[in-house]
Amino acid sequence: MFVFFKSALCRLLLLVATSLLASGCTCWHHPPLPQDAFVVVIDAAPGSLDPRFAISDYGVKISHLIFSSLVTVDNVRGEPEYDLAVAITNPSPTVYEVTLRRDAFFHDGHPVTAADVVYTFATLQEVGAPIGGSFEGISVQQVDDHTVRFLLPEPRAPFLVDLCLGIVPEHVLSPSGGTFGDLPLIGSGPFQWAGQQGEQEVVLQANPRYHGEAPYLTTVVFRLIRDTNTRLLAALGGTADLMQNAVPPLLLPVVQRVDDLVVTSGPSFKYTYLVFNLRHPILQDPRVRQAIAYAIDREEIIEQKFSGMARLATGLLAPDHWAYQPDVRRYPYDPELASRLLDQAGYPTPADGSPRFRLQFKVSSDKFRRSVATLIAHQLAQVGIAVEVQAYEWGTFFGDVRSGNFEMASLQWPSVIEPDLYRWIFHSSFIPSAENDARGANRGAYVNPEIDRLIERGRRTLERDERREIYGRIQQILAEELPYVSLWHEDNFTVTRRSVQGYQMTPNARFRYLTTTRCNQASGPR
Repeated sequence: MFVFFKSALCRLLLLVATSLLASGCTCWHHPPLPQDAFVVVIDAAPGSLDPRFAISDYGVKISHLIFSSLVTVDNVRGEPEYDLAVAITNPSPTVYEVTLRRDAFFHDGHPVTAADVVYTFATLQEVGAPIGGSFEGISVQQVDDHTVRFLLPEPRAPFLVDLCLGIVPEHVLSPSGGTFGDLPLIGSGPFQWAGQQGEQEVVLQANPRYHGEAPYLTTVVFRLIRDTNTRLLAALGGTADLMQNAVPPLLLPVVQRVDDLVVTSGPSFKYTYLVFNLRHPILQDPRVRQAIAYAIDREEIIEQKFSGMARLATGLLAPDHWAYQPDVRRYPYDPELASRLLDQAGYPTPADGSPRFRLQFKVSSDKFRRSVATLIAHQLAQVGIAVEVQAYEWGTFFGDVRSGNFEMASLQWPSVIEPDLYRWIFHSSFIPSAENDARGANRGAYVNPEIDRLIERGRRTLERDERREIYGRIQQILAEELPYVSLWHEDNFTVTRRSVQGYQMTPNARFRYLTTTRCNQASGPR
């Protein structure tokens, strides 16, 4: 048992232990692991790890360790760089030729060839991949064993980023009907899939055939711990080697006082927002949405809930993004202006003092996210809006948002790199529906023909300065019409044991640099 001499730590441990006992949990059980296993604790289930179907944050992150792609943006700059590709030429605005490296092998020893690349992209529609719609109209041709040609129906500025899709093996999937099913996940990434226990644990092992720098770690285990207190005990007790963005920021100053733990933070590409369902009769009025924005004291929330480890957001793009437009309408905390806008929208305060109207606010069941939502609800109550916070397990919550079964909801885009993401989120053709198999992320059903035209222009325009102007106009319109309330860009942070060396955060919070990570001492039974 560990003994801590600082009173703050004693109070923290007492609080955690009391909470666990009150919930009926007295200890955390897990199966034994190899002595050298490196444990990464995560706070949400990864879901599918097949790169064609991975849509959750952790699903994408873990998938990128298993499956290499032609191009990757998992670096400290967030800029495209070659992975399986060694050269990409663009002989015309609608033609890309990709030359593959010859030293890349799948985990089962088969070489990665052009046929695998063609198979991966050509079958997205057939297998019903969520991202399939993004590749409609694109033809993929095999030129030779190590060359692939992509034929686009029109110029497409973000195409290099589109090539970040993990490549799957044709020789494995073609006989099985296109999906892994019960087959082991076979990619060509730095780690190979070694098994998993449902959504609770994913075990990876170093890939000895990896074409890049071989990982130092031999076994990496991603362990799901949903409960915040139990995750904290894992860090304090030495049974977690790494946690990334999985501890409430408010507790980080206390965690920093533990001699065996190191906290590191840095800027991110994350974007946290409040989305409105614009089908709702009250929320259809932009004055109501603007009033809600003015009624939220985001600076107070950042200070109280994030210990200052977040930046105010004016839109999807962070201030250091190349396409960021600072000249947009902003929403500083102003409850008096919020009240006037609500009056103008036809929702005055009733004479009996009851709420102007009531709204439901859906969030995930994560304790920290619930606490943030509760504070937002309290602030909105100050201007006469009664808000009922409804917290659900992630799968249920996300399913409701995707299907439009919400009034307000709070979510996060974890990796905003290419501004063409505006298309996926705000173009009217990407409103999820039965006709498009619920594809697309325009979940609030926002429709603006001018935004549609600008988004299409931004995608076709190849010159960066012109794209910057186009996306600047998009940001100005969205800041006025407010289908989202932009909340903040949260910092990334990691909690590691002091024996962990060489891990580097990326702005998109991917795990790429587990390949350079060393753990210099064993931590005892796992």
